[in-house]
Amino acid sequence: MLILPNFVASTSTKNNDAYNFLICLPGGSHIWCGFWDIMGPLLETFYNYFKDDRQDSPLRLLWKRISDEMRQCLQCISQHHQAQDMYNTEYESSSIGPLLDVLQKLDCERVTFHLRDINTKIVGEKYNPSCDNGEVVNVLYEVLMFPILLDYQPLFTEFELFVEAIDNKHELALSGHQQFPGVYALLFCKRSVRSVGYRLAGSMGKLRRATDLEPLQPLLKKFISCLEADALPVTLETSTSRTQLDRVSLWIGIKSLLGFLDPSTFEEGILERYPFFVDIVLNHISGDSLEFSHAVTCLRLLFEMLGCKLWLRFTLSPSVMRNTLIGQCFHTCNEKIHRDIFGLFQPLLQSLEALQDGELEKQRRYFLYFLLHQVPVSSNFSVLTRKLASQIALLVVHRGYKMNPPCPPFECAHMWGPALVSSLKDSSLHNSLRQPAFDLIQTIIVSDATALIYSVLNCCATRSTDSSIADEVIELDDENDNWLPTIPDGEEQDSSSSWSQFRLQSGITSQECQEWMCIPMLWVDVLLDINPSILPISFSKAVFWARSRFPMVEFEKGAEMVLPIRSFLSSYAAEISSSFGWKVPTGSDDGGDGSKSKNSVEVLTMPFPLLRTFIRLTTHFLVQIRQGELRSQWTWEPLMSESLILSLLDPNDDVRQFGKSMLEQVSDTWGLSSGLKFLCSHNPSLYAIILGLKHAMKLVQLDSVLLKFHTLHHFWFLLLKLLKDEGLLAPELPENTHSDLRMPKFYSQGGFLKQPTFLPENVGKHAVNVEQRIKEKIGCLLCEMAWPIFCRCLVNGKNFIDYNLCQMTCVRLLEILPVLVDKLHLSGDKEIGNFIVLVKTKWNFQWLHDLMQWGKSSLKVVIVYWKRAFTYILNQFKASCDKTSLSTIMTIENLILNDGYTLEELTAQVSCLSVSLSREGSHNFLEANVKSKSLVSERLPFEKDCFTPDIHSSSMEDTGARNVETKIITGKKSSDSVIILSDDEVEPKVSSKKDFLSVSEAGPHISDGNIMPPDAGNSLPAGDLVNQNVSFMNTSKKMEQTFQKKASSGTLHDKPVVTSFIDSKGSSSCRTGVSSKSKDMVNLTKFSDEAVNAKSLNKACSSMASKTGDTSSSTCSKMLCDIQDAEDDPLETALKSVGRVQLHVPKPTVMRRQVIQLKTPLENKSGYLRKLEDPMKRFRPPRLDDWFKAILEINYFATVGLSSARKDENRIVNKLKEVPIYFLSPEQYVEIFRPLVLEEFKAQLQNSFLEMSSWEEMFYGILSVMSVERIDDFHLVRFVHDDGDSTKCRSFSENDFLLLTKDPPQKSSHDVHMVGKVERREKDNKRGSSIILIRFYFQNGSSRLNQARRNLTERSKWNACRIMNITPQIREFHALSSIKDIPLLSLILNPVNNSFCVNECKDVDLNNLCQSLQQTLRSSFNVTQLQAISVAIGRGKVKKTVELCLIQGPPGTGKTRTIVAIVSALLASQQKMTSLKNPFDENLYQKSSTYSRPKISQSTAIARVWQDAALARQLGDDMQNSSKSFGNYAKQRVLICAQSNAAVDELVARISSGGIYGSNGKMYKPYLVRVGNAKTVHSNSLPFFIDTLVDQRVAEERMHSNDGRNDLGVDSSAMLRSKLEKLVDSIRFYEAKRANSRDGISNVKSPLHNDSHMGNEKEMSETEIEMKLRKLYEQKRQIYKDLCNVQAQEKKANEETKSLRNKLRKAILKEAEIVVTTLSGCGGDLYGVCSERMLNSKFGGPSEHTLFDAVVIDEAAQALEPATLIPLQLLKSSGTKCIMVGDPKQLPATVLSNVASKFRYSCSMFERLQKAGHPVIMLTEQYRMHPEICKFPSLHFYDNKLLNGSQMSNKSAPFHQTKGLGPYVFYDIIDGQEVRGKNSGVMSLCNEQEADAAVEVLKFFKKS
Repeated sequence: MLILPNFVASTSTKNNDAYNFLICLPGGSHIWCGFWDIMGPLLETFYNYFKDDRQDSPLRLLWKRISDEMRQCLQCISQHHQAQDMYNTEYESSSIGPLLDVLQKLDCERVTFHLRDINTKIVGEKYNPSCDNGEVVNVLYEVLMFPILLDYQPLFTEFELFVEAIDNKHELALSGHQQFPGVYALLFCKRSVRSVGYRLAGSMGKLRRATDLEPLQPLLKKFISCLEADALPVTLETSTSRTQLDRVSLWIGIKSLLGFLDPSTFEEGILERYPFFVDIVLNHISGDSLEFSHAVTCLRLLFEMLGCKLWLRFTLSPSVMRNTLIGQCFHTCNEKIHRDIFGLFQPLLQSLEALQDGELEKQRRYFLYFLLHQVPVSSNFSVLTRKLASQIALLVVHRGYKMNPPCPPFECAHMWGPALVSSLKDSSLHNSLRQPAFDLIQTIIVSDATALIYSVLNCCATRSTDSSIADEVIELDDENDNWLPTIPDGEEQDSSSSWSQFRLQSGITSQECQEWMCIPMLWVDVLLDINPSILPISFSKAVFWARSRFPMVEFEKGAEMVLPIRSFLSSYAAEISSSFGWKVPTGSDDGGDGSKSKNSVEVLTMPFPLLRTFIRLTTHFLVQIRQGELRSQWTWEPLMSESLILSLLDPNDDVRQFGKSMLEQVSDTWGLSSGLKFLCSHNPSLYAIILGLKHAMKLVQLDSVLLKFHTLHHFWFLLLKLLKDEGLLAPELPENTHSDLRMPKFYSQGGFLKQPTFLPENVGKHAVNVEQRIKEKIGCLLCEMAWPIFCRCLVNGKNFIDYNLCQMTCVRLLEILPVLVDKLHLSGDKEIGNFIVLVKTKWNFQWLHDLMQWGKSSLKVVIVYWKRAFTYILNQFKASCDKTSLSTIMTIENLILNDGYTLEELTAQVSCLSVSLSREGSHNFLEANVKSKSLVSERLPFEKDCFTPDIHSSSMEDTGARNVETKIITGKKSSDSVIILSDDEVEPKVSSKKDFLSVSEAGPHISDGNIMPPDAGNSLPAGDLVNQNVSFMNTSKKMEQTFQKKASSGTLHDKPVVTSFIDSKGSSSCRTGVSSKSKDMVNLTKFSDEAVNAKSLNKACSSMASKTGDTSSSTCSKMLCDIQDAEDDPLETALKSVGRVQLHVPKPTVMRRQVIQLKTPLENKSGYLRKLEDPMKRFRPPRLDDWFKAILEINYFATVGLSSARKDENRIVNKLKEVPIYFLSPEQYVEIFRPLVLEEFKAQLQNSFLEMSSWEEMFYGILSVMSVERIDDFHLVRFVHDDGDSTKCRSFSENDFLLLTKDPPQKSSHDVHMVGKVERREKDNKRGSSIILIRFYFQNGSSRLNQARRNLTERSKWNACRIMNITPQIREFHALSSIKDIPLLSLILNPVNNSFCVNECKDVDLNNLCQSLQQTLRSSFNVTQLQAISVAIGRGKVKKTVELCLIQGPPGTGKTRTIVAIVSALLASQQKMTSLKNPFDENLYQKSSTYSRPKISQSTAIARVWQDAALARQLGDDMQNSSKSFGNYAKQRVLICAQSNAAVDELVARISSGGIYGSNGKMYKPYLVRVGNAKTVHSNSLPFFIDTLVDQRVAEERMHSNDGRNDLGVDSSAMLRSKLEKLVDSIRFYEAKRANSRDGISNVKSPLHNDSHMGNEKEMSETEIEMKLRKLYEQKRQIYKDLCNVQAQEKKANEETKSLRNKLRKAILKEAEIVVTTLSGCGGDLYGVCSERMLNSKFGGPSEHTLFDAVVIDEAAQALEPATLIPLQLLKSSGTKCIMVGDPKQLPATVLSNVASKFRYSCSMFERLQKAGHPVIMLTEQYRMHPEICKFPSLHFYDNKLLNGSQMSNKSAPFHQTKGLGPYVFYDIIDGQEVRGKNSGVMSLCNEQEADAAVEVLKFFKKS
């Protein structure tokens, strides 16, 4: 401990010499810059500065010179304050505090005088910017860097004046990345100075670490304490005038400071230090103080910054805060206060969302009841406030619907439903007040529609008996839309697009559809009773979107449709009629007991009544829109195409006509074909169309829909029109055809309305935005989606082919069959080149048999179209079959042409054809498969160009390209004949010798849905049908070839096409394509409003370029998803935008001023201090980010073999290299070991999985996300165990490695999972549970991790499995990363150059030991053991910085006993101690020659002697304090460790039982400490275990500290919180009562359920209520004070207890002579103690006394090399020894990875050094085995060097003479087999035959 007065007096003579030397230095030499090492210790003498009144005293003269120098030199200022920080850090505050107070006072006075001088110059206009600029910068730097100076009132005042004046003359700015904490102190100053603080703080950015707040903590502590008090504290009579600020300035400063703090900084830097801060804020909100608005702002910032974490820190419940806010609303009539408090309700509720403990729902009900049912009836609130209350309430409800996952307040719908309807109907309200109602009802309609349609899909869907069909169809999943066309203009992500908002809300709602509830009364009040014209257009769009989700899901019957809407509700909605009529709320907690509101109906209980009602009401609303003028206000949005396309295929005429009229309105076209062409002319619109068709296909799969077979014809008609009509998704006709079509014509067929058709200019204008080949490919993909549905309709349609009502659907199915077959043949299977192979390999022949069954139809029109479809299929087979199949086909054709065939005959022939075609397909499949491999990259050609289309280009740009495309499809004009069935399109004119066959000529005329009989005389001959089909196929093939040429030549457009992305030529061509098409890649940035970061784009492009062949197309789609993900991630966007700005912020309006930039001095440390840094670097923690990234991106299921690795996760890793004998550098060492360590880590994961008996063993419960933070490249996520799963949960520990999956792991699809590392556990005292903080890494570009990141949202639930604890692995990572700091580094890398001579090992040199100990050792140990002891302790003549000794101990050679002797010798060896200097200090001064300094005079030498004396005294005090703790003075410390806990406990047992040898040769019990995990420590070692010793010390401390504390009279914080909650509730009650008494309302229900006296209280007058409230408020303020005091006391007591245990733990580890632990255990507490001592060094430099002089490693040959590095970190820098004891001939190190073993990873450091030639001492005499047993290992393993010790001949036993027995016998069990154990883990082996033999031997022993 530092004793200042005595020490100063004893060194006065030396001080004077030092003073004189420093004072007399030349003027150019600065004391702090050049003589830091002399001036530093002299600071202690300034303790007597104010006691020395002489003006010419050395102290005052020295201080005057230092003050003058610091006015001119930044480096002097920095060194001066750094020296004070060193004193403050290293000494106890009780001893160093008086000195620091004196120094601070001197600094404050010095800076004040300096500021006053500058201010005087400025006022007197004597300030010269060019001359005085340096002083201004220096004083600014000092105050802003060390803001503690501002706690001096004169300085604070002068500094405010100084900043004002300087800012008027200069432009203040900051330069560099240095933090100036004093800038944030400016926020507490007056307005003009605060504005400067805002500007400078904005240039520095937010404080991201709590340590950045440390310089401000003294000021913050004072300011917060001032806010806590009722009035500003009275200034004490002290020698220092402390700064005093008014409350408003304090609140403004606190509020401003919060805006510049990251949430983690505020949490750790303020809330942890001042846990009562939130109570202070809340207390000021509940009063009438002037600081009310500032307190409200602070509270809002707290909610927004911390969210749910606020409640983990806040000691009071949310009910207290709620009642405080509501009570204050009743307390005042101030409208502004009401508005401020109402603004807190939403942030408060949002902060409760992640807790999921029911508090959100509870508090939300209370707030809704208050806002909607208390505020409107109280005169305390103005009219505007009442409307504002309704708006806030609706925003609260809306938030419940928008949450992810949603949590709407269904249980109290009767509270807010009427208010919503009232706001919608009240047209007198301002739009801003009505907007929340519009947004809410719109969200409700969309959400209810989503829940209802999902109930239909999940409840009504029944899988087909044909599993192949069902499985194919069921994969129409919205989440897998990578193949869809891209949207380069980003319209889908545009937040202003209503349709994208609908889709987003639908995705949110779909997560909670199982428990969704609807409110039918809202539907009736809004859709039926409100005129659509008073509602916004966005709501009409929402209703249209909602109704369009139900095409073909029509539950109305004929009788229902004709009923008026209200009659329908009374007749057909009886099941839900009980929900009609709003229930009257009875209290603020309606629904809180788990009851449901009568107005809410659960979807799963009554899906069909709800669905029927919803469909009818939305249809009625759409009819109203169509009949009015509202539809004319609709404008075109591309994403509305989804709803339009769904409405066009709806069986309901009203919906279909509405969709058609809307399409005509927005497209400005007439006719269905023109409208569809318009929709297909935009990429975003095309995207939406496909989404709509996918949705429709899901519905078609439902059995309920298939039973209404007649309603499907609209779906197949629209799909046929899209696939077949030119200009849509089919090839366009030539240009001249288009010109003909522009002439007005009339449709010849019906179905829809007869209307003239022509193409307006706007259609042609947009048609070029989507390339034709992209349309065609999309059409082919739609066919692939539709084919399984078509097959299923074939199966189900067999039951409807005889019904007239269904014949339209039958015709549509038969008509679309040729189109589907033709496109599917050409889409992706053209490489097969054989239709037969396609049918056999992908479709099978079942659909052909189903099609044949349609020939049984009794409807003539069905038969006609069936014949055509069947003939077309036969022609397809005919083109690629052999003669046998061709003969069968001809037979079938003849049967069809002759009307006299029977179905049995036809069935037999089709069966024969199937058999022959199957054989033929098998023969040709191999050749087709070979072709397919070479053309895989052509699978998705539209994906090649998904980056290039530019929708803003004019129609003229691509005219030529379009002409080329449209000329392709002409085909063979002489032989083509086409049958056209179209409801509203003209017949295309194609030149042909034969006339076109109209529908009336070939079959029934279909018009307006009626089927007319065909003209029999004009039937089409079979030969023409054949020619038509063959020529059509040839035309398609020719078109296909033409497209191939165009795609390969790249001349499809004038602008370049990025074909190299998909080209299968290799990665090099891909890279070339990427670089050459960089301009086209810019279109990728249109996916969102903000441009994609170029770095991420380049990364995505490079990742794409690395893929080839069949992976390329998926990579393109994947890249687009990744870019969208990156843009959607708010954390990533925030991190990119918060980059530190160049710290120069100009003032906007002031010009021509000189800029003053504050810079940190580049060289602010003296040479002496720089020398002190080198040893300290040893224990500076390395960054392990690269290690964590490698393990956190692991695909767990692929690692353990449950799934295959994803293509995007097959990353190129460092190539494994064999571990060499020697290493050239530390970098090479890490480079070789790093991949091997990671490979072993993966093997450990696999082993832990294999040893797992079941998933239940790993399963640790369901975790719910509380918060997600992005820090650097990692995500830190807080989880809490889900309440519903608390009984099954088990706790996690720090560094646990976890697996998290969305579904239970045994059921998981393995697609969405992630692994994480537990950082720490945080205690949640309120709920008695733990919060787990887990680290994740998502930035490697994997689609699996990207999807996991998207799902990782607040309140999301994850299944957690604990894999293993990775603490040992992390310590290995740490040791490898710190390899450069290990003293034995040179020996580890190159052992031969640094090892001792072999001959030296043979001589026994124990001269370093006392004679008595030498004699004891020589008499107790053999020669080789003595040689080992001699080498281990080192030779007296040989002095080396570090020494390494290898001792090989074969079995029975006394290895453990030798270790004990070595430890004894090490502790007893004599070391030269000169002036109590440690080796580090000696090295420090030996290197002083490198420090340049002027010639040293006698005075300098005297000052140096004084400094050495000070250092020696400090070291002496340390040693003396250490010696008080234990009896024997430990000159050295020894660390003993081993690989296993068993070996460690054996060493503890040997040392503790027998002791070790002292210097006198006698045994004694050393100070021994066992370190490790309590679960793995043997019971015999517990008395020496660190936790046991700490508990003993704590008990002793408590026995000796008789402080007599008695807290019985003080309430605990829990009791005070309970009192406060009741008190706040009472205040709210009386405030409401007072407010209501003014309105004449006498009955006020008490909010307290258990407070009976309040309910029975007599009526009180308003005066009595006022008095009661005044008393309650006074009690509340007192409880707040008491609570703050008690919390501070409890916090202090807990911290003292924790601090005491930590202090004792550190003291024990520092004091121990011998520390015994495992290799991994050396990286825990022991490493922490050693590193803390080194990093927190005293003034004289870092002390290594806590480090170890020697490390003894037992079982060294069984340890992996990275694990061996861990204890070597704890050696001293010099004079240290490492003794490795082991035997490479015995068990090797355990390596689980076979791959790593091949690269010599299993080779221990002991074995590697031995192979490198490092000398090894072998213990050669064994004392365990019989001589006969010893012969075998000695001969085969130890080169006959293993000898028998004395008296080994006595080891013989009587049974040795028995035949078959002896000292040792080998039994060869020839029939033995090793097998895996059944119950002992799959890695264990067993041999039952050998076990049986062993049993027989034992039986033989027993008999004999």
